[in-house]
Amino acid sequence: MKLKTVIKNVLLGSVAGLAMVGTAAAADLPVKAKAAEYVKICSTYGAGFYYIPGTDTCLKVGGYVTADTYYTDIDAKSRYTSPDLLIRNSDDPDGQSYFLTRVGVQLDARTQTEYGTLRSYFEGRFNAGEDYGFGQEIETGEFDFSDGSVNSAQMKYGYIQFAGFTFGRATSAFDFWAGDGWQGIQPGSFYSDTTLNVVQYTADFGNGFSATIALEDSYGREDQYANFVELDGQQVPDIVANIAYEGTWGAFKIAGAYHQIGNYDPLTPDLAPFFSSDDSGWAALAGVRFDFAETTTLYVEGAYASGAPGYLGLAGTIPVVDLYGNGIAGWYVGGALIHYWTPSVFTTLVGSYTQSDNFQTEYAFVYGPVTDPSVVSGIASTDFTGYNVGVNIGWVPVKGLTLVLQYDYLSAEYAGTDYINTAAVSTEATQNRITFSAKRSF
Repeated sequence: MKLKTVIKNVLLGSVAGLAMVGTAAAADLPVKAKAAEYVKICSTYGAGFYYIPGTDTCLKVGGYVTADTYYTDIDAKSRYTSPDLLIRNSDDPDGQSYFLTRVGVQLDARTQTEYGTLRSYFEGRFNAGEDYGFGQEIETGEFDFSDGSVNSAQMKYGYIQFAGFTFGRATSAFDFWAGDGWQGIQPGSFYSDTTLNVVQYTADFGNGFSATIALEDSYGREDQYANFVELDGQQVPDIVANIAYEGTWGAFKIAGAYHQIGNYDPLTPDLAPFFSSDDSGWAALAGVRFDFAETTTLYVEGAYASGAPGYLGLAGTIPVVDLYGNGIAGWYVGGALIHYWTPSVFTTLVGSYTQSDNFQTEYAFVYGPVTDPSVVSGIASTDFTGYNVGVNIGWVPVKGLTLVLQYDYLSAEYAGTDYINTAAVSTEATQNRITFSAKRSF
């Protein structure tokens, strides 16, 4: 009996010891890690959106790189013709080749709320290279001649959208066609395509119809001289409204704008009582887009403005008011025909034509030897005429990469008559430009 008791005690002690060893070994094992929180796809707003970890906000990160090569040839001429004097000046410099590169970064964040989607959007652009010739400036959109370096960073878009409202830097509610069809960093000229600070409200009526009312920063439509001299600053922002439709066959928009001119003092006060002094400007636009068989798109657009040249893409090209305080009126028509021959090959015909009404302006023609120049000056009734037409062919060899070869021709002319000197005066510039553009979007 004693032997059985001893064996029993030994076995029980062994089991207890093994249990203690097992417990000690288990205490030394590493604690199991929590499951990793992977980024989840957000399919609510389309491809490319992901949930920001720990939130219910969906974010899409994208961007692009555009690399352009240009060759530009310019010919500028001026002429003064009177019964007693003929003056001709010509400037035909050699053609110039130059390069421009742009990098764009895009962020699109959206959150679903009880009032609908809360969205914030940002696009930053970084430009580097040279800028030569006539055209719309990269930073300002103004039409003028330039010859210099371009190294800049700019916020193209930065806005919040909520319950039909848009706050921040966005496309003007006035614009529609906005130069679709032009390729490259330096587009064509003579149309309305403006990004500026806005407060907009859009009402969606369903079935593709909508209407927008907006307060927009008038500084974004004019050059510095117009803003601080002709317009006397901004007392009232531009008031813009539109009615738009988007459907299976295409789209259309009708838009109007009010543009305050301000307290402008005519430069010829002795003659001012015989002329009006406008204190407000306005603009109207109508545009339509036709989509044919998913391969062809046609844009047609026209606009008219009085005392608001920025709505014609002519900020800095013609003044807001003339020498006597009269608002200067003008118009443009433009559009583009874009056709895809295959899913990867397309061609485009694009262009616009613009013309102002007559306006009173000062002029000066310098002639004679450099050591003893003579000057003919006066006040002429002048108008501005310009057009820009282009054609391009593009190839999309792989998704996200577009290669384009483009040619365009531009003509810009001021022409008028000085009744006092019985003279005709004109200044004209023409430009031939070839562009090769490579763009990678992601």
